[in-house]
Amino acid sequence: MERNYKKRGYLLEDFRLFHLQDAQGTKIDFHYHEFCKILLLHSGSGSYSVGGQRYSLVPGDIVLIGSRCVHRPEFERGVPYERTIIYISPDFLQRQSVSDCNLMDCFSGQWGHVLRLSESQRRKLFSLADALEKELSGDAYGRVILSNGLLLKLLVEIGRNLQHPDGELPSPIQPHSSRVLEILRYLDAHLTEDITIDDLAERFYLSKYHMMRLFRRETGDSIHSYLSHRRLLYAQDLISQGVSATEACFRCGWHSYSSFTRAYSKRFGTTPTGRYDLAAPADETYE
Repeated sequence: MERNYKKRGYLLEDFRLFHLQDAQGTKIDFHYHEFCKILLLHSGSGSYSVGGQRYSLVPGDIVLIGSRCVHRPEFERGVPYERTIIYISPDFLQRQSVSDCNLMDCFSGQWGHVLRLSESQRRKLFSLADALEKELSGDAYGRVILSNGLLLKLLVEIGRNLQHPDGELPSPIQPHSSRVLEILRYLDAHLTEDITIDDLAERFYLSKYHMMRLFRRETGDSIHSYLSHRRLLYAQDLISQGVSATEACFRCGWHSYSSFTRAYSKRFGTTPTGRYDLAAPADETYE
């Protein structure tokens, strides 16, 4: 059965910050937000799947997740998991950007989604986040102006380190199975064609049940869900280029416009023609 990713939460202000700590682990399905997100990892043992790629994390890592980018945290139960999370409105990022500094670039994924800094740079950026948290928690004169400035400084420092890393940009975990890599490449190359589980199993000389278990184990997702996600992203790109929703539906491999519309709405929180669905209130915290 096809799994549809959910949109979680609205952000009504320019940005919000949460500092969370627990040892409950994470049981969160793949989802996305309309806003961008920064996660600064203080402690914990786990990984983050972002945009179809899975990253193993260590304390001190910074995870960058763009608007509408599908993601899921996976942290072990019983291990203290402390993080600072900042939600940022894309409108705020666009308003604050200038010709030589597009702040949306920090969340584009072009350099990857995880930043692992040298110790000196890590202390610098985490101190900025701490100062921002302190400023937001008070009511001192100029609180809003100073908070905006601290966030902008944090974003600029992140952008500079992405382009010229003082540390490293960790690579995503690659599947151990060469067969899974072959299947992923095949799916991406034949995105608009009819693809069935039986056809894939026959092509790659695998039992279909073994193939499905192997794919999920290596990628954290099902074949149907991965293919649906890739097709919907392709359709979204076509629509943004001016292609009609109906044409995009059939060009990206769907055979039923009503099914396409339902899947598109559940995935992106809006129909292909731009009507938005209601979602959970913004005062709830979502990973």
